[in-house]
Amino acid sequence: MRQYLNELMAEYETIAESQIGRLEPGLTAEGVLESCRKKTRRLAEIRIKTEAIIKRLNDALENAGEISDEDEKILYETAQKLSAYETRVDPGLAFLIYKTLLANARAKFNENGIIRYSYWCGITLYFLTARKYDDCLSYFDEGAKYSEKYYQIEDPDTRKYIHRCLGNQNMLYYAMEDPERAFEKEEAVFNLWNQIIFRGMDKDFPWPYYFMSCLNHRRNYLCKPAHTDPDSASKELIDQILENAMVINRLYHKNIDAFGVFGGTRYDSALWESQFLAGLISFDIYYENVENKVSEIKPGDFSPDAMYVKLNLRTYIIFYAATMKKLAGVRDAVIERASGSVRDYFESIPMTVSPKDVIDQFLFFANNACWFFKPREHVDFILKMTTFRHIPTYAHSMMAGKIASVLTRAMIDKNPGYFIGMLDLKSEREVVENAEELLTFAMDCGLIHDIGKISYTSNTYMSARVLTEDELGIIKSHPSEGALMIKRDDGDAFFDGYADVILGHHKYYDNTGGFPENYDALKSKYRAMVSIIAVADVLDAATDEIGKTYEDAIGFEEIRGDIISRAGARYSPEIAELLNDPEIEKSIKNLLGAGRSEAYYTAYLRAWGDA
Repeated sequence: MRQYLNELMAEYETIAESQIGRLEPGLTAEGVLESCRKKTRRLAEIRIKTEAIIKRLNDALENAGEISDEDEKILYETAQKLSAYETRVDPGLAFLIYKTLLANARAKFNENGIIRYSYWCGITLYFLTARKYDDCLSYFDEGAKYSEKYYQIEDPDTRKYIHRCLGNQNMLYYAMEDPERAFEKEEAVFNLWNQIIFRGMDKDFPWPYYFMSCLNHRRNYLCKPAHTDPDSASKELIDQILENAMVINRLYHKNIDAFGVFGGTRYDSALWESQFLAGLISFDIYYENVENKVSEIKPGDFSPDAMYVKLNLRTYIIFYAATMKKLAGVRDAVIERASGSVRDYFESIPMTVSPKDVIDQFLFFANNACWFFKPREHVDFILKMTTFRHIPTYAHSMMAGKIASVLTRAMIDKNPGYFIGMLDLKSEREVVENAEELLTFAMDCGLIHDIGKISYTSNTYMSARVLTEDELGIIKSHPSEGALMIKRDDGDAFFDGYADVILGHHKYYDNTGGFPENYDALKSKYRAMVSIIAVADVLDAATDEIGKTYEDAIGFEEIRGDIISRAGARYSPEIAELLNDPEIEKSIKNLLGAGRSEAYYTAYLRAWGDA
């Protein structure tokens, strides 16, 4: 087992620099293609090596029996390197190792190990995907139940993991919209900490940090109504938000050494916001406090703390200016100034910054984007912060859009009735008259259909080895994740269509397979475009040999034959029939040749800010 781990880690040292998203600046079009192909070949070589090592390692882990203390230490240290917050080289493999260590601890009735590894299983799975709450919670529950035996556990580090499991339980119950359970857990946690303080135990443990975490989760829950419609928030709710913020603020300033969070910005800003909502300070003072804090951030600082200050705090400012009736007079000026600063900062974030850090901030901003972006600006911004950050993904998205445009144009000419009912089109005549609008819609749908992939495109395990069942499940969540990003609250028909296409592009035409399970392909108002994107997606993905490392590319004839043979089940029969037309075949082949090269170069230029 040690041998496999050593071999694997030696390969992983070279993987990060082999990622296709990391190309050197200043390349020509041919240089981009050659660099991508070179990296693809390198990653394929690494994949062949790692697949063999991973298989032997998996077999060794599954048949490990009782793991010695020395091997356990090596496995744990390896998993820590793979899942470290700063790098996250391969959290998927780390999760496998933690699960093995947890099973070993259970078999040995090793309570210390059960507590430690249940926490690491839960937190690693959470960072792989923040929405598999039930699975994460089951691990935290296992560690947290030992709080009943807290005073019998001698190892102080193990007791710290009990705190962590308890705090994460609380967080997940809030995320799962179960405040009663969250409050129940909070009370149990607070009672335990009060007893610990009273008994003088664990004096070096930063219990205020975890206490504060619970209070922050409560604050986030309380603020949801105010962040939906601040003008309608009740006085009782505002009083609760203010009281909670004051407790957080006092606790922070009494225990300032226990926190490493940029001068208490999270806690000071919570107080400013609640004071503003309660009418204790003006919007101008709230805005000034935020801008003063922003000015303290050094240029080029892309740490999570800096992103929180420059992005989250400004987004709150924009949101209130955009929604509150009493701020109508300053709305446009505030939105123009603050949103421009947010966009500039977002677009300057290097591609090497952790995707998890970026997505946390991006989702918060994107969910409020409809208040200050026009629809076209909204699409462009989302593209810059998602697919633009990974060259093969953006090239694929452009290709899907261009192929979708070819198929849409052909269908408008041959069977315009195919689009009736979509985008409020009521007749064949309206379809023909609005052809350009449909073509724009097709291109946009291709560009954004994979935006949900931002949460894992930069993780090296995508290219370095065969994915586990857990990881495949996570990848299958990208339609749901993408639909959340594109949501608008202003009833824009295009955006309703975008969300539906994003959700449905991996669902079978006849609804018998694919994902997500809760998407009904037969009831989709935008089924015509969902079907077009499904075919465009697979035509490009199957034939790309420039930047795709997870399977070998195949020829156009082979994938066309597969689409036609599965027409009526996996694919739309009307769209599959188009592929028999010689002119359409010629257009698509041209796109898959010279068009793909152009797409990769354009993606490269945009990723480096040169286009």
